[in-house]
Amino acid sequence: MKRISDAVNMDLQFKDSTILVTAASKGLGYSVAKILVQEGAKVIICSRSEDSLKKAVASLGNHSRYIVANLSRSAEIDNLFLQVKDMTPKLDGMFVNAGGPPPGHFSDISDDDWKSTIELTLMSSVRLTRNALPLLRKSESPSILYSTSSSVKQPTDNFLLANSVRLAVVGMMRTLANELGHEGIRVNAVCPGPIQEQGTEQISSSLKLDDKTPRGETKPSNALRRLGKQDEFGKPCAFLLSPVASFIHGILLLIDGGLYRGMM
Repeated sequence: MKRISDAVNMDLQFKDSTILVTAASKGLGYSVAKILVQEGAKVIICSRSEDSLKKAVASLGNHSRYIVANLSRSAEIDNLFLQVKDMTPKLDGMFVNAGGPPPGHFSDISDDDWKSTIELTLMSSVRLTRNALPLLRKSESPSILYSTSSSVKQPTDNFLLANSVRLAVVGMMRTLANELGHEGIRVNAVCPGPIQEQGTEQISSSLKLDDKTPRGETKPSNALRRLGKQDEFGKPCAFLLSPVASFIHGILLLIDGGLYRGMM
């Protein structure tokens, strides 16, 4: 079995780089951290579960460290960065990721549901960015990458909260691209669609029956007719965070196997 360190890399110029990857003990966040380590970066990962973080770091190896943090709580994000500053004098990049909002139709969603989604999805991005900027300004090639969803381009049925609040993150990213560009801090976002072992938000929208699907089975409705592999998400994210992507700024990159079919 290949270890992470044995994999062929893309030479993304991550030597001496440190990247913070949030919500990265498993799933899509972990897939990004894994590729970053393969490419020679040092990573700091966080999530709410220390047990999951310990397992992730054991797999990622010596170039990874972890911090326990619940991103829906302002004080824990402040504490996260106090610990980050003890670990490194600078950050070269940050992958902003958090758990997805729950499903629900408009009539089923309470004010508390809206407030908790705003805290987890939007305000975590705001607070992480605010805290990271002083450390990013010390890097020669700083980059922020926000993980959103293909639902910001094409709404997902029964996911009103995600469809609405993730768009606010995109609006923030676009505005920050203008505000921070003159400092050389690149800001981009990725929009994952159906990825293996991902949360239900994208999977539920992509697994739809068509005329050729046997009864009782499901088949992704994206153009490639399959789920993405986690490395197929992690690699483009690592590229966008890297110095190699030095002239890519303010973009939304769909990583969905052709699920979105709009012209723009």
